Amino acid sequence: MPPPSKLQISSEMKVVLLVGITIFILWPGSLVFLVLFAAMLFAVLVDGLASILSRLLHLPDTLSRALVLLLLVVGVSVFFTIAGPRLTDQLATLSERLPEAVEQLQQVAAQQPWGGIPEELDAEKLQPRSGQIVEGVTGIFSTAFGATANVFVVFFIGLYLAFSPDTYVRGMLHLTPKPKRERFKQVLEALGHALRWWLLGRFASMTAVGVLTITGLAIIDLPLAFVLGMIAALFSFVPYLGPIAAAVPALLVGLLDSPLMAFYVLVVYSLVQFLEGNFLTPLIQRYAVSLAPAILLSAQFAFGLFYGLFGVLLATPLAVVTMVLIQMLYVEDVIQDPVRVLGQREKKG
Repeated sequence: MPPPSKLQISSEMKVVLLVGITIFILWPGSLVFLVLFAAMLFAVLVDGLASILSRLLHLPDTLSRALVLLLLVVGVSVFFTIAGPRLTDQLATLSERLPEAVEQLQQVAAQQPWGGIPEELDAEKLQPRSGQIVEGVTGIFSTAFGATANVFVVFFIGLYLAFSPDTYVRGMLHLTPKPKRERFKQVLEALGHALRWWLLGRFASMTAVGVLTITGLAIIDLPLAFVLGMIAALFSFVPYLGPIAAAVPALLVGLLDSPLMAFYVLVVYSLVQFLEGNFLTPLIQRYAVSLAPAILLSAQFAFGLFYGLFGVLLATPLAVVTMVLIQMLYVEDVIQDPVRVLGQREKKG
């Protein structure tokens, strides 16, 4: 039997190592945490789609996950094969026209008799130069291309998580005291359920926003309607802030045509947001996960401050996870108040 001191040292070293890894992962600015969380989201998506496919076709879990992965790869490949050339051409045209639109906007603003501006302020210095705009856009795209490596890491880690989730769940349960393991398992199941429904609702909303935006821009005959609609769909992944950012390039393209066209663009985007917010979102919220606007905006600000653009992208699902943990571990276990956990439907009496 080994001396008790050695057992005690070994146990303490494990605790220190676990705490050190946790601090490293959760340290503000560390991309490790966001990459792992994004991989978990991808695994949740694959597992959720596989569970639906398994119930419909009565297939084994592993075969269902493999089929889902194959369908995702084929779907993405078909989309880029059909729409890729058009999307690439319109993106190149958009990158050329945006600086022109910004310069035209500056000229229009310079011609307006806006009074009340102190003479000490140099208007030319306050206005962004086209070179600065191009540098900013270039920086954004370089950041996006630089994140390609993270995408591959997320993909492969997500695959391992999706194809053998029980292995990792058991490993996490072994780190939990035995009296708390059953409750911790319930929390993990609730987190997976909430994230699955959140992803379902978000993708439904993104699809609707993309279709409505492309249709509306085509009706008013705006150039580059397809790529601008795709941008609107992708940016709507981030609630509230995403649609505002997506409208900016469309307004600039409309301004190149005429101020009246820019007004029509504003009407289209406002109408899409009105339909999405008043009809689609309430319908999705009946089945999917929704959070209060103040919570979402606070999460986007906080994670954007710590992690930048990547943090803003993942702020909403991170807020979902945080709310589920608060509801189950604090409201239910500590305060012992009944609460409907995110993603759970109301029980009919």
